[in-house]
Amino acid sequence: MLQRTCTDEWLNPSDSSSRPVRRLVSLVALGAFMYFCMGRFRFTHQGLNLAFAGLFLLLPFFAIKPARRLPRAARIATLILLVPMLGFSGMGLAAMAACDIPDAVKHVQLSRELCTLRHGDYSVHLAWEETAGGAVGPHGVSLEQRREIFPGFYLVKFLDYFEGASEGTLSWVAVDRVSLNIPVAGYDQNQKNVHREYSLKPWLYF
Repeated sequence: MLQRTCTDEWLNPSDSSSRPVRRLVSLVALGAFMYFCMGRFRFTHQGLNLAFAGLFLLLPFFAIKPARRLPRAARIATLILLVPMLGFSGMGLAAMAACDIPDAVKHVQLSRELCTLRHGDYSVHLAWEETAGGAVGPHGVSLEQRREIFPGFYLVKFLDYFEGASEGTLSWVAVDRVSLNIPVAGYDQNQKNVHREYSLKPWLYF
């Protein structure tokens, strides 16, 4: 059995060299799909969101083994592209381990609903949010539209964000339009009040 396997690889060297290529292509496709989902879907449980983000950051590490099995020229080129991705993923995982995961375990409140409007199957949320790890990170008011897909999982579309703001109100202008008012939109206390209107879509992206 061992002899036949070795003979097959000797007769078809392209088969053994194509396996790491297929694995790398699969990892790239999976990473692109997960990146697409991270910007559009959310779990109501923060632990699941962290697990999904952690898996996304781990993908470059799974690419090391198939990259090392490539032919020499392709291996060098792939590793050159892979090194900065590994650095980014390593920093992201370190930040999660130092800030996000401890805050999730301690149930630290990182967001506070300011106003919520509902119509049919979708809702509009205005919330104050801060970054895990303390006040050194960005914090402000975010506006997003959500549509529940099934309990605990929803589709989200970010409409706007105001760095440094801490309060605001929402009101209906029409069935598919809301009005936002924020007294102070940023750190600059001399900035004028914000009053904007946003159009909504029943299916968010369609």
